[in-house]
Amino acid sequence: MKIIADLHTHTIVSEHAYSTVNEMLQSAKEKGFLALAITDHGPASSDGAKSVHFKAMHNLPNYINGVRLLRGCEANIIDYSGKVDLSASVLNYLDFVIASYHEDAIQPINKSEHTNGYAEVIKNKDIDCLGHVGNPKFEFDIEYIVKLCKEYNKLIEINSSSFNVRKGSYPICREVALACKKYETNIIVTSDAHSMYKVGDHKDAVDMLESIDFPENLILNTDYDRLMEYLNIEK
Repeated sequence: MKIIADLHTHTIVSEHAYSTVNEMLQSAKEKGFLALAITDHGPASSDGAKSVHFKAMHNLPNYINGVRLLRGCEANIIDYSGKVDLSASVLNYLDFVIASYHEDAIQPINKSEHTNGYAEVIKNKDIDCLGHVGNPKFEFDIEYIVKLCKEYNKLIEINSSSFNVRKGSYPICREVALACKKYETNIIVTSDAHSMYKVGDHKDAVDMLESIDFPENLILNTDYDRLMEYLNIEK
């Protein structure tokens, strides 16, 4: 299983991260990646970027150090009707949008509300992917959400970093992956790197997926052409 694009990474724009755009892309090149998404936190995070930051990402070139840059964000889900912290007019500037629950932007309530929030996000045409769904504090109806992602052609992230930084994530991520395998829902495998040294650090997620014989054809970021087609981006 070869991951060709790391689709969830943070730069110094997110104040708890430690590398620049150029450093992240240089690291991606050295590790053999074809593409890298820069997905800094939206403004509802305590150290998130302002909306103007995301609109201004068009100033960056498509390729840096020979690696395809995907202009992205990790938007915060800020209520359980599925609202996120960036407007459609901002999201339209971006190539790849993850939407995640973060406790500094929204407090956990119950399984039903968390499920409804995810469901409404999935229906948002400007959102591509649900982020780090393994967080046990935001439990949800896994089968329902996985089937809904399949219906709306949305992605679910298997976030390798979560296995270490969010206690209890591993069994949930495994259950999500098994449901995605059952319903043939596409996923991505990501590092959630907060420094250049962590770009492409997918081993824990890959090991888990291989342990359940997860089909590689359902992992979108193992195929550059499929990824670009999904995102409707010219190569």
